[in-house]
Amino acid sequence: MKKFIGPFVGALLSLLTMAGCGPSVHLTASWHDAKEPPARFSKILVLAIGKDLRKRQMAETAICDELHRRDFTARSGIDEFGPSFGQGGDSAMEYSAMQDRGFDGILTVRVLSVDEHDRWVPGTTYYGPIGFYRGFYGYYHRVWGYYSSPGYQVTDVKVLLESNCYRVSTGALLWSGQSEALSRNPTRETAHRYAKNIVADLLSNGVIQP
Repeated sequence: MKKFIGPFVGALLSLLTMAGCGPSVHLTASWHDAKEPPARFSKILVLAIGKDLRKRQMAETAICDELHRRDFTARSGIDEFGPSFGQGGDSAMEYSAMQDRGFDGILTVRVLSVDEHDRWVPGTTYYGPIGFYRGFYGYYHRVWGYYSSPGYQVTDVKVLLESNCYRVSTGALLWSGQSEALSRNPTRETAHRYAKNIVADLLSNGVIQP
């Protein structure tokens, strides 16, 4: 479809649209055990589950930072126990290790699924008179100009993330949240936005209290 707007205005609108787009994440659903009183954890262990150590560290650091900002004491699982904690399948050893270091709450993060598909974005034609020939005499010897941007292919990504909050002493699940991200390569900004969303939900639902 031809749009009767100047080429420079069209280009500017395209740049502004691209500037407003970027990796984003938002909480789509959450559940909490309404029978449980608000937990006043003295120390929370943050565990990100996955193979990519860099992403795990980024997630754990962002959540710990947000918990600290909200007056909670929290530690990254990688920093506290190393990257292999929990992979041995020895729950008794894990429980003892957390108890020994004073942890009474756990907040976990993992990727549930990654959905990717390609789509074609058609090109756009901007229509307008050629630069300095807008008077009749210039136009008489010139044609109207067309300025086109080519079509291109993009890959849409949807990543589903799950966060769970547990009590160390009983292993009871207190809260679970599902989030959707639009990139499989999170930035620090995305990680901190994710952390802010889940901690805010934990607080607003009275699951935890400082």
